[in-house]
Amino acid sequence: MLTNTLMVLLLGTFAAAVAYVVNKRGTDSPSVPKNSLPIQIDREDFEQPEAVWLLVFFSSESCDSCERVHDLLKSLSLDSLHIQEVEFPEKIATHQRYGIDSVPITLVADVDGVVVWSYAGVPPTDLFSNMVSSL
Repeated sequence: MLTNTLMVLLLGTFAAAVAYVVNKRGTDSPSVPKNSLPIQIDREDFEQPEAVWLLVFFSSESCDSCERVHDLLKSLSLDSLHIQEVEFPEKIATHQRYGIDSVPITLVADVDGVVVWSYAGVPPTDLFSNMVSSL
């Protein structure tokens, strides 16, 4: 009887120790990026807030890949689309307001400021062309 009681106590202590270790381990890595792209903007923060579509290009003067996005934007000409580059560090307050911590980021917002398309990095030409044609 004493042996059975001792065995139960030892197993209970072992189970408690395992539970403690499991509960103390670190949390799992998140499955989504820590920061996400804006889903809404205040059109008054940008030039021509009355434009039908607003394309905002967040960039930095030290960003090499921003130049490739800039080249893509040069080819656009839609009367209903206003393109505005928001360069870091010149427009640091706007970058901070929208949580932009890496560039290039391109987004398109409708008249209500709802972001209908966004891309972090250099968008593939066909993806970019499809977005423009859908406007």
